[in-house]
Amino acid sequence: MNWLTRRNTFSWRRIGSSVGRIFKTARGIFPLTWLSIILAVLLYYVWYWEVSAHANQILYTVVLLWLLVWGVLLLFTLVTSILVFVCTRQRNLNNIIACKNEVGGHISSQYQVFCPFFLPFVEISVSMNDTCFKRHATRGAIWENEWLEPVGRGRFKAFERSILVRDIFGLTAISFKMTQLADIEILPASGQFEIKAFQTRTTGDGYSHPEGDPRGELVEMRRYQAGDPLKLILWKVFARSRKLVVRAPEPAVVEQNDMFVYFVSGRDDEASASMARAFLSSFGKDDGDLCFAADGANRIVKDKQEGMDDVIDSVHHRSRGGEDLMSVAPLVAPAMMNNCFLLVPQRIGAWIEVVRKFVGQYQVRPVFIMSVNGDDPSRKVKKMSRLRRMLVSPDTGQQQQDDRELICEKLSQLGTVRVVDIATGAARDWK
Repeated sequence: MNWLTRRNTFSWRRIGSSVGRIFKTARGIFPLTWLSIILAVLLYYVWYWEVSAHANQILYTVVLLWLLVWGVLLLFTLVTSILVFVCTRQRNLNNIIACKNEVGGHISSQYQVFCPFFLPFVEISVSMNDTCFKRHATRGAIWENEWLEPVGRGRFKAFERSILVRDIFGLTAISFKMTQLADIEILPASGQFEIKAFQTRTTGDGYSHPEGDPRGELVEMRRYQAGDPLKLILWKVFARSRKLVVRAPEPAVVEQNDMFVYFVSGRDDEASASMARAFLSSFGKDDGDLCFAADGANRIVKDKQEGMDDVIDSVHHRSRGGEDLMSVAPLVAPAMMNNCFLLVPQRIGAWIEVVRKFVGQYQVRPVFIMSVNGDDPSRKVKKMSRLRRMLVSPDTGQQQQDDRELICEKLSQLGTVRVVDIATGAARDWK
């Protein structure tokens, strides 16, 4: 596909998207529902074939009564829609949210929707257009308050709500959108993990090293030096030998933090994002150089705050299918490539083929970390027969379990699959 074809395709997509938005807006303002339109067509035929042709007075009265009811319902819907739009807009004119939260948190939006109880025959419902937030409403006498629960990470500059006003019989309905300005950063949910989750092999003999930093237990002794804390002096030794001796920490093992951690973005990757946050939060200044990358960033970061920013922004690159892994891999040192960790989502996607290409090109066997929240993807799930699947609606939890099991089976052929429960921190290899 050349550049001209791509440009034409992009133009047609943009035109189609604009036409779709215009149609949805016009359809929301149009006050008649599909049920009302079908009834109107039926009444037209009744009026044409029965009332006009045979002067049927009973049907004539029925048609007039229906038109009267329809007119009353339409009037109440129009009046309520105007009141809700004007009052809600005026109430939240200067209401701007600015906060930093995490998935599963609590955000008080201070947004109020006008819901008058004194207008009969109408219902008012409010929904969030952004699927990254779950709306919880508390109804008052006139105003409806709310608080938002983030269910996905990201950065948001505005919220868009859809307000639907309809009659109780479903004949008339008007919907419109209202926008609230915001400056919100949603982090992945906090998680935890055992240290063995990011271990591949043991280097060295595991004992103290003379060149290591003194970060071990206070098990060694040495002569007192100027500046040593007095609390470390062994006074019993001084009483016997008249020599000042202090306890010193055991030199720690010289750590080899030559690991490369890559976050693969995709569908159902919030648990994996929580693992990335836990890993970055645990990485201290004394833990060596950080080598972390995430989908969409196209860079290697050495700072955990930059890494966290890349994880948050990766939510906009889920459709890339992990293809940025191949562009980041040449930037990684060979020593780090030998200890490669890939944080993968719980849904099958195009990223699996990219990972297979990465393993084949660089001849590595990475550790795939699948993060779950209280679930165990290695647990066998009883599969339903084809006839049972036709008669019984599929269970969402079972589908997710099957997807995880299939992912683990595919990835186990390329490297080590490690399952980490971010709720408890338990980590174990998948078999």
